[in-house]
Amino acid sequence: MPILVETYPLDPKKPLKKTIERLRYWVGLLVIWIGMIVISARVNPVAFSLISPLVIILIAVVLIAMLALATYIYELFYLKYYFYDIVGSTLIIRKGVFSRNEITVAFNRLQDVYVDQDILDRLFGLYDIHVSSATITSGTLSHIDGLPKDHAKVIKELILKKIGKDD
Repeated sequence: MPILVETYPLDPKKPLKKTIERLRYWVGLLVIWIGMIVISARVNPVAFSLISPLVIILIAVVLIAMLALATYIYELFYLKYYFYDIVGSTLIIRKGVFSRNEITVAFNRLQDVYVDQDILDRLFGLYDIHVSSATITSGTLSHIDGLPKDHAKVIKELILKKIGKDD
């Protein structure tokens, strides 16, 4: 049987979605930082006489752009190393670039299988499959995220069939 990740791969839009998701925090911090610079420049204009607040803001924007590029490259590698497959009576999920995590979930221990989307998933047409068991790591690691709708549907059905066979 072919490997599941090769037959039903993640959507190539996933790295862009994850990059945007991560950058929203940095952009939020940038907006707060810009606000503080503007307020500081009005309260103490002498302190900003050597360097313009616009230069500081420009530097911040360049840093955010560099961070976006680095994040996107990281997400491309994350996609490359993402692995999931059904082997016998277990679901194996491996993910991570620098520190790799692997979870192996026996189908007879699964308590729930569901597909969901967050707001960015909806914008990009991506779906996540979550499987859960009674373990602590199940909630954080046992999901396959960034699938196209048809792949998510097929994988969910495969898992449900395996659960039915183990009953």
